[in-house]
Amino acid sequence: MRTSRPRNKATGMRLIALGLILITVVVLTDIRVRPIIKKAGGYQCQVIATRIINQAVHNELENGRYDYMSLVLLTFDETGNITSIQSNMVNINRLKTRVSEYINEDMAKIDSRDLKIPVGTISGINLLYGRGPAVPVQLTPRGYAGINLVSKFSSAGINQTHHQIIMTVSVDISAIIPGYTTSVTVDTEFIVAETIIVGYIPESYTHIIIG
Repeated sequence: MRTSRPRNKATGMRLIALGLILITVVVLTDIRVRPIIKKAGGYQCQVIATRIINQAVHNELENGRYDYMSLVLLTFDETGNITSIQSNMVNINRLKTRVSEYINEDMAKIDSRDLKIPVGTISGINLLYGRGPAVPVQLTPRGYAGINLVSKFSSAGINQTHHQIIMTVSVDISAIIPGYTTSVTVDTEFIVAETIIVGYIPESYTHIIIG
């Protein structure tokens, strides 16, 4: 009986030591793996969001559905100078709403997908990057879009002004990975319409935000 107690105690100490080693390994592995998984997840989110944005804008702008005069109304005086630049808010709001709906609907349809990260990449050793068997991680992207239209003026020569209507699309998208969450913001600009205006434009019109 006396000899069994020291043995049981030694066995218990070994088990505790082994448990501490395993915990340490898990913690150190998580510290190394977490940034890699979050970076890979963020990159995948960026690819997904960019594809959805481009497709949504293409769907709405194809076939010349919107042109310059459908978004902006110019009025002139008797000498031909511009007296006002007004926004067609009905068409502008329709454009913003439809693009936003396209994007948000497609974002909602995104299915969970497997993100495969090679063991060599997780190791952090440059020579092994991209090598070895892949570790599957489930990625569930979720996000939403914000749309804005801006009017931009720039000189196009003597008494000529280049007027562009630019749509900025901003998508916040998060990757929900088991045990991790990473978020990215994808900002993209598209020229919706443009023209060359001949004649004097008042300075007060050169920084118009139209939507």
